[in-house]
Amino acid sequence: MNWQRARRPAQKAERMNAILDAAASLFDEKELSEISMRDVAERAGVGKASLYHYVKTKEEVFLSLYGHELEVWLEGLEKRLGRLRKPTPERVAAALVDELKLHPRLCRLKVVLSLVLERNLSDEAIAEFKESLLGPTDHFVAMIHQSLPQLSHVAAKDFLFQYHALVAGLWPMAHPTKQLAAIIREAKYSQFRVDFYALLQRTLVTLLQSKEKGSQHA
Repeated sequence: MNWQRARRPAQKAERMNAILDAAASLFDEKELSEISMRDVAERAGVGKASLYHYVKTKEEVFLSLYGHELEVWLEGLEKRLGRLRKPTPERVAAALVDELKLHPRLCRLKVVLSLVLERNLSDEAIAEFKESLLGPTDHFVAMIHQSLPQLSHVAAKDFLFQYHALVAGLWPMAHPTKQLAAIIREAKYSQFRVDFYALLQRTLVTLLQSKEKGSQHA
């Protein structure tokens, strides 16, 4: 790849796509803490100095990757929800989980988003990232409200944050370290095993049902 500094918007977009592809492939192989900017540069086929023309920190790289993964997931979810003839809490929850099964990278990014990626950033970088989430946030809330119109806008927005917290919290419990996984394979520790998608779906159904009832009595 010719990594002369991009001048035109299309060139800059091409460079950023290459950087995000490199970051994504590394994240599929390693934990975030094991990845350096040098690793991203080498995987993208660019000098480390050139990489800093496009991103300033590792956190910014993976925040951009999060935004990309979120956008792709939302596109798939919109199509999936659109195919539901008679949406119910059970069917909406199933759609949310089924689409998420196609995006394990997004689940892992949710785990590190608040704890790692949004920390140690400049005010400008944080504001820019939050600005980028305004559209996806409104999009998700609108899709949930359209699927389950009995939910108020406030209830649908609350559900968004609860959904994010559930994914971020349950994923590491269901995907423990090798040491912990070996221990809980023993029958006497079976109660500590977590089926991520099954538990997530049951919890989402309960949440949506309760919000329906709450909205009806509001």
